[in-house]
Amino acid sequence: MAQAPIDKAARLIDVAERANVSRATAARVLGGYGLVTEVTRQRVMAAANELNYRVNELARSMRSGRTLTIGVVVADIANSFFNSAIRAIIETASRAGYQILVLNTDDDIERERNAVRVLIEKRVDGLIVVPSSPDEIDHLLVESEPEVPVVLLDRDVNSSKIDFVTTDDFEAAHTAILQFASVGHNRIGLLVATANVETHSSTMPAQVVTTVRNRVCGAEMALTECGLEIRSEWIRYSQSNMDIAREAAINILSQETRPTAILATNEEMALAVVSAAGDLGLTIGVDLSIIGFDDVPWARVFNPPLSVIRRPVAQLGAMAVEFLLKKIEDPTVRRSQKLPAELVARRSVGPPP
Repeated sequence: MAQAPIDKAARLIDVAERANVSRATAARVLGGYGLVTEVTRQRVMAAANELNYRVNELARSMRSGRTLTIGVVVADIANSFFNSAIRAIIETASRAGYQILVLNTDDDIERERNAVRVLIEKRVDGLIVVPSSPDEIDHLLVESEPEVPVVLLDRDVNSSKIDFVTTDDFEAAHTAILQFASVGHNRIGLLVATANVETHSSTMPAQVVTTVRNRVCGAEMALTECGLEIRSEWIRYSQSNMDIAREAAINILSQETRPTAILATNEEMALAVVSAAGDLGLTIGVDLSIIGFDDVPWARVFNPPLSVIRRPVAQLGAMAVEFLLKKIEDPTVRRSQKLPAELVARRSVGPPP
């Protein structure tokens, strides 16, 4: 018995003939480039639907030299800040016709190197990177220039060759300390998140990302301006691990003379302070004041609601994509941006006991 013929996949020329247009016109409509009338566009799209035509993305990328993909290398995908930033990146890129490939590094420089290599091998058109180090950036540069268009997110590096989108973390931490001082606190501590310690330490590691250094420097500047003491026993640098950070917070709060206010530099540090305070019988907003970084959902429903430094996370993610797309179109384009953050005052800050 003769077998029924197998239907062949529709080709571009088939769509063009069905729509009664040239192959070039059909390609412009289906590729989303060039100028065509709305009537022609609808006719071509209708023909493509009738023939169940599917664009051959590989062939299109070979012709255009682009894959319409962006690689995103993020430090900690579990962190609410980066999670929200990725959502904004995906939404903004999607509107421009781009897909996103996301790789996580856990703030490990070797994992970052491998992630960048893998994404470049996959021929992404550009990279958005949350750098794990301000100095180890050779994997982002070839002969001192980016191998593909790169925009850094949230952190900067020690190179003028790579553009970035960040927030003004120095001023944000400075503002938080002034808020504590304005209600009478003169014993102020810091719980600082960093991947550059094994557990926790009272001294800043030699290699920290720019957000860490800027927040600590901003806080110390404010303490100095207020004539307040900077005491090493009230400062701990900790892994972003709840158990370790809680241990670090207990260390700060168990001093013979303890701080009455603590600035926590990310959501894990804030939760660690809250947990440690509970274990030590301290009431937030009464016995101990706290300001955290980033307005995570639980901060508003916690009792008392947590005062935070709110950073424009969605704007950061969207802007990183917008800057990168401009660089993909024209590699000579250079643009970086530092956005302001704002203090959201809630009831976790009160006068000292």
